[in-house]
Amino acid sequence: MSDLKTAEQFYQASLENLNKAKELHEATDATSRKTVALFSRFIETTVTPDYVYAGGEVVGCVENVEQQAIANLKAIQQRDVLAVINSIVAMTLDMPKPFLAHCCAGSAIKSFDIYVWNPNDKDSEDARLEGHLILDKPSVLEDALSLESQLAEFIIEVKDNAEVTA
Repeated sequence: MSDLKTAEQFYQASLENLNKAKELHEATDATSRKTVALFSRFIETTVTPDYVYAGGEVVGCVENVEQQAIANLKAIQQRDVLAVINSIVAMTLDMPKPFLAHCCAGSAIKSFDIYVWNPNDKDSEDARLEGHLILDKPSVLEDALSLESQLAEFIIEVKDNAEVTA
């Protein structure tokens, strides 16, 4: 009796998984159709249909899909920039003592700044590392990656110097 119950449970779970797989397949198929229609516009020899079809129904004009793709690419770049900024902030939490790191974000001008200095260094009030990002600049991703690299190199150098003196 328990074998029959186990088999029925397995059958029900299989049906649920099959339905989920069908839904995933339909969503993937619709996405691939939109992608093909969008990128076929960028290939000169390909004739692009006037409308994009998904699942047998018209989902929109190609021009609208193209505009959405451009907006999506901008959103992806912004997400990448924010991921790099998040990485920079995480690295400041691992800043070796006695260095202090100060990060600030400016919402009015869409900026991110970081300052790293040694409070024990009475001779110099200047920051040992400064970084400024303007988030509206076209090169903000490259600038953010450069700043992340500079901070990583600074932390490695400070930790190496601390090990040598210890």
